[in-house]
Amino acid sequence: MSISTENKSQVICELIGAYREDGCADLDTVASVVKRYSGTQIPLIKPKGYSVRVCGQDGTVYAGNEDQLEAWKDFYLPERMEMVVIGAIDDFPCDAFGLQLVLLLCEDGNIYAYEDEVLHLVARSVKELFETGLTFPGLECYKLGECFEDYTEEEYNEIMESDEIKEMKEAHEKFRESLELGLLESLKEFKSSQFKDVEKSMAQPQKNSTMMKECYEIVVRKPMPVVHWQNWKCLISADGKVGVWCGTVV
Repeated sequence: MSISTENKSQVICELIGAYREDGCADLDTVASVVKRYSGTQIPLIKPKGYSVRVCGQDGTVYAGNEDQLEAWKDFYLPERMEMVVIGAIDDFPCDAFGLQLVLLLCEDGNIYAYEDEVLHLVARSVKELFETGLTFPGLECYKLGECFEDYTEEEYNEIMESDEIKEMKEAHEKFRESLELGLLESLKEFKSSQFKDVEKSMAQPQKNSTMMKECYEIVVRKPMPVVHWQNWKCLISADGKVGVWCGTVV
């Protein structure tokens, strides 16, 4: 068994071990396990072809956004629920920002996936997640603010217009804008780099052509004149050496 396979089995085993007899999860233990095995890829039985990348919130597109974590706890489920990020599914076809489903384990043991302002109940436990698979869309879905539906319209509007909600939404929008700007800058740098490479490749043949021309001018000489053999004359030098000379004797 390879080390990577051992890691996959071990992280699943330790996450399952974080559940108590009442079915609730010890989130401190869960967070410790996630930190220790961060980066481990665990293939899902369902949907096929996708894996859970074990990580905390700092390994997701919401890294550094503590307001988002508080929003998940407070503004989606019928009751406030403590939860921690246990991983992400990258390049998943959905409406999630960056095509990344963020997986959260709640204190009640349920696992939710966050898709743009919707929490999906995707598994009832870690064991179900890895032995049966992830259900998406979720077994149940909770939209932002839906937990306040039992309030009167006036109470609901008052809550949604509260400073806390406004600050949370504003922080969320700013965070998304910063990510989008960062992505655009990265794309610009990538395109600029590609353009420079193209310019360089186009300039190279011209440089080679110039060098070939210079070499040609150096190497090429005027052709030697052809002299008929009958014009050759045999000479004997003073020291007795014989030589051949072509032309007129002066």
